[in-house]
Amino acid sequence: MRHSNRNAGYLLRANLKQNLKFSLIWLVILIMMIASGAGKLEAAFAGGASGSKKIVKMLRAPGMAAMFGAMPKVDTYNTAIVFAGVMVVFMIILQALWVMPLMIRNTRGQEESGLLEMVRARNVGRTAAITAASLELLIDSAIMGILYFVSLAAVNMGGTDLYGDFLFSLGMVIANLLFGAIALLFAQLTNNTRTANMLSYMVLTAAYLVRLVTDIQHQNLTWLSPIGWFEKANFYTDNNVWALGLALLVSILLAASATMIARNRDLGAGIIAERTGRAKAAGWLRSIPALLWRTERGLFAGWLIGAVVFGGVMGSVLGGVGDILKTNPLYRKILDVGQINAANQTMVLSFLGMYLGIFVALAVTAGVQVAFRLKRDDNLGYLSVIHAEKPTRTTISVSYYCFGPLAGVFVLSAGLLALFFTGNTVLSHPLPLKYLGRLFAASVPAVISFIALGIALVGLWPRLSSLFWLYMGAGLIVQIFRGLFDLPKHAGNFTPFGWIANVPVENVDQTWLIVMVVSAIVLFILGIAGYRRQDLSL
Repeated sequence: MRHSNRNAGYLLRANLKQNLKFSLIWLVILIMMIASGAGKLEAAFAGGASGSKKIVKMLRAPGMAAMFGAMPKVDTYNTAIVFAGVMVVFMIILQALWVMPLMIRNTRGQEESGLLEMVRARNVGRTAAITAASLELLIDSAIMGILYFVSLAAVNMGGTDLYGDFLFSLGMVIANLLFGAIALLFAQLTNNTRTANMLSYMVLTAAYLVRLVTDIQHQNLTWLSPIGWFEKANFYTDNNVWALGLALLVSILLAASATMIARNRDLGAGIIAERTGRAKAAGWLRSIPALLWRTERGLFAGWLIGAVVFGGVMGSVLGGVGDILKTNPLYRKILDVGQINAANQTMVLSFLGMYLGIFVALAVTAGVQVAFRLKRDDNLGYLSVIHAEKPTRTTISVSYYCFGPLAGVFVLSAGLLALFFTGNTVLSHPLPLKYLGRLFAASVPAVISFIALGIALVGLWPRLSSLFWLYMGAGLIVQIFRGLFDLPKHAGNFTPFGWIANVPVENVDQTWLIVMVVSAIVLFILGIAGYRRQDLSL
């Protein structure tokens, strides 16, 4: 074992240096979310009982439970209990989006680029790379946990104590280890980063969807989701350490399995075998768009299926959104039946507007992954052979850059159609089709303008392209938590998420629609022009 891990410390130091900026950016985002969330909720609860009751009633609605998780059932709510109910699921998703690609990059990514082959030619053990990645995951998670604990202790929310803050921070550390270990295992099972990332995100999505359904209908079955394990810890109430123990045990088993596979497999190989291709390629693969479709169709199909499933699940909870008004005695006395139905529809539309941002983010992620693939394929040398043939740099870049927006629009369309029509099947008063038109009229330009920004970054400043995720993530977070944390009305207007915030209750503002269309065209042209001036490998 020791022989297999020789010089793992050297690889660990190299990984920490290489990933320093990436991890620091994520740590800043996560700490800001924890500190601002705790501070805003503490201020809301300090404002009086009426404000705290409104927050709790809003968070216990089916639509909010689907988004953030079910609130614990207690007699009296305080800031700490509500904080845990809101933040656990959301923070786990954010943390997974940080550690999963990081672990795959440090293991399978290094093999795919040929870097690990050169390193292993020296006195480096077979499992040194995965050991270094695991140690980096542990170090990063420990730093994150300490910063969480310090932030929560500084805010000193009502109803909390140092033990509760410690257990919450420890739970988030274990969540990091769990999803990092899942990514490490897939990095050993597959033989390329593309498949490893896709399978990792599929597990994360499945865990979220299982938690979503069980939190609304069968909370006893939330144990079926790994994310649900941390909900069952009931931070600041029961403080169930056994749930965290289960997650930690699974993390250790997954990491041990990944290490065992790494010790016994060949370099560059994977346990999951890929299908052997045809001896002679089909004639239709001679064009760049056809080749791109052939290589990306699996990823595209996965996004489409995920969007349909997610849309169907989210639409299925809309039936319980409007019923909140019917169960309120005050509303029944003040409003007649027609007014209640109108108010129900307005509430349902408001939830659709909140969901719209998530579907835009999913579609943008799918499209930008394809656009960013140009930079990655160029770095790995895959395009060198193509550059030597007839296709020009403009043809190659346009093929990637057009496929990205198309993939994003298709994913968006699949998700919104599933959301709208599934929602109409459970609503007592189905929504007119005009609201579906409003959703598309606002979201399609937003998706294309987001993807065009990613295209411009890849073409002009490829080394800064990772900042795109920071920009989009910050916009989505502000938009989702704007009402909960009482942020200014126009706080989210620095991204397209803020420009479509009132849809579908209202039509998209024509000014912002023009801004999105014009900016998308300009950014798309800049991305193509920038790529033409780049060297073959950056």
